[in-house]
Amino acid sequence: MSRQFHTAIRRHLLRRPWADPQTPRPVLINSWEACYFTFDEQRLLQLARAAKQADIDLFVLDDGWFQGRNDDSTSLGDWVADPTRLPEGLQGLCKKINDIGLDFCLWVEPEAISPDSDLYRTHPDWTLQIPHRETVAIRRQYTLDFSRLEVVDGIWAQLQAVLDSCPIRYLKWDMNRSLANVYSAALPAARQGEVYHRYVLGVYELQRRLTEAYPDLLLENCAGGGARFDCGMLYFSPQIWCSDNTDARARMSIQYGTGLFY
Repeated sequence: MSRQFHTAIRRHLLRRPWADPQTPRPVLINSWEACYFTFDEQRLLQLARAAKQADIDLFVLDDGWFQGRNDDSTSLGDWVADPTRLPEGLQGLCKKINDIGLDFCLWVEPEAISPDSDLYRTHPDWTLQIPHRETVAIRRQYTLDFSRLEVVDGIWAQLQAVLDSCPIRYLKWDMNRSLANVYSAALPAARQGEVYHRYVLGVYELQRRLTEAYPDLLLENCAGGGARFDCGMLYFSPQIWCSDNTDARARMSIQYGTGLFY
């Protein structure tokens, strides 16, 4: 039964060329556990040169690249490169990574917003929140209301500017918290039962725009924190990071259970 599911997904859901099981997936190095939030351009280039010696294909700049993001309490929703860490912007770093011989890649968390962010100060109503109740912060972040097209449009405009600024080969879409306060200011109380479904359609819509506007982009969904992906996402994102738990014994169980269907 698992093989039938796998075959059906490859034949009818995955986009080319990733539907072909013989297509090699690029090998990547991610800056997160090497640097966390403590990095500058020189440290990233040092890591990239070591990655090239190891015959790695992609260099992924993880969390901390956008303005004001010195820890996990701030700046989600403000998808603009931080000039203090990247004085030549993403364009300058991308060119240097490419000159080393690796493709440049980026981490984003498009559905999340920090209470301490320009986006939240401008649009506090864009979050999922129940009226007259305190909004639940998990991992010091809220969730944007992707059931609303204007919210999807706002994040899309930021991501489009980033992806147009330099050749980005791969994008890791992270979701580091589960959904809570699933209530939209755009709908009356009697229609709140629609919000969760509309929210997922909003996620699909943004991923559709990404993959159609940038057909060569490899999009990876990450369920490491939010434990949240589904079969539909595989159409846009042909690979999923199942968990941030990389303990070998735990990972065997995680991969086994996930692989029964996916």
